[in-house]
Amino acid sequence: MSSGLNSKILKYQRTLGMTVMEGKGFYAPNDMSLAPNGRIYVLNRSIDIARGMGIRICDSEDGFFGSFGKFGSDPGDFNWPSAIASGLDSQIYVADEYKHKIMTFSPKGDFIREWGVYGKKKGELDTPSGVVVDRDNNLVVSDTYNHRVQIFDTMGVFLRSFGKEGSGDGELNMPWRLSIDLDSNIYVADWGNDRISIFDSQGKYLKSHGMSGSGDGQLFRPAQAVSDSSGNIYVCDWGNERIQVLDKEGHFIEQNRGESQVSPWAQNFLNVNNEESDARDKANLEKMDIPFMDPRDRHEVSSHIEKYFWAPMSLAISEDEQLFVLESNRHRIQIFEMQSESLIKQ
Repeated sequence: MSSGLNSKILKYQRTLGMTVMEGKGFYAPNDMSLAPNGRIYVLNRSIDIARGMGIRICDSEDGFFGSFGKFGSDPGDFNWPSAIASGLDSQIYVADEYKHKIMTFSPKGDFIREWGVYGKKKGELDTPSGVVVDRDNNLVVSDTYNHRVQIFDTMGVFLRSFGKEGSGDGELNMPWRLSIDLDSNIYVADWGNDRISIFDSQGKYLKSHGMSGSGDGQLFRPAQAVSDSSGNIYVCDWGNERIQVLDKEGHFIEQNRGESQVSPWAQNFLNVNNEESDARDKANLEKMDIPFMDPRDRHEVSSHIEKYFWAPMSLAISEDEQLFVLESNRHRIQIFEMQSESLIKQ
């Protein structure tokens, strides 16, 4: 049961985060954004809405810079936050599925505005679950229950949309997260169709990758896809509890189930909590011969093996070509080095 130790492309580096409802750590995180200033904004949906919901600010070297946001009914409060993006203007944009709105915050977390109207017409939203910023600093939004992608300026003015419900070319079924490549193409996690659909910046359909299943190159409810400078595509295969790497033509290269070690934040906690540290030392965290009810159920397997991804929900690539994988159920981010193309060809 390889977790990716023989990967050609992805090389595990380190882990960020630990489970906390408040303060230095994450609690049921479901999206992240790597800002130009090196900060990582982690959106925590939480399990207990009264505590833990909000945005934590950190960096890749274990720095922690505070948090902002809370559950509530006032403007700027969250109800069911679903996605986060950093703008070229350094502002932070958050989509809320329950409120059907996009909220804007300063880099420090000061609330600026929110906009969005529930509905089916152009410019209206029904459960937005993905947001990304394009080269023109416009917001590209997954309008999930309307089965389309809509593009707005930062003030909420509708610009254009693409996609409609279906499974044909250019059609979408509950699109989830989005990303934009170096050519400004838009990658849509077509969640209900078990594929990644790619459109140009104006919404013209280009191609799709993937089909339903758990085999190499097959997908089950993908959350997101991102591409690197070489054109390789990294797919957050949420339903299969893994990351898959495809080449630019969509051909399977490799998969990774997760390789996490203890994060420095978690290790600091263990260093001052002897009872928990002793219990962990006695546990066999590499045990693989577990009598699973269904060993083919990757959700069950991942729930028992700590280093594996468990509910991977968001991907991001840093400027130095590292892949960040956020997983909700273990409240952490695994970071991987992406090997150079010369190494890949060996």
